[in-house]
Amino acid sequence: MLDGNQKVNAIAWEANKQGVSYGIFSATLTEDKKRQIYNNFESYLKEKQKAEKIRLKKHNSKRAR
Repeated sequence: MLDGNQKVNAIAWEANKQGVSYGIFSATLTEDKKRQIYNNFESYLKEKQKAEKIRLKKHNSKRAR
């Protein structure tokens, strides 16, 4: 679950994807839409974390040689 700051980041992330300002975008959101954005942002963060683990594993295996 996202904390307060991450929820703001999630809304800013979605606003940026849609090419609108945070203020205008957040003013138009319903609670259902916010939950959907939070879920999408959590998925994005998990994928980003997974990719970073893979990158570090590759980097460490190259260093060990």
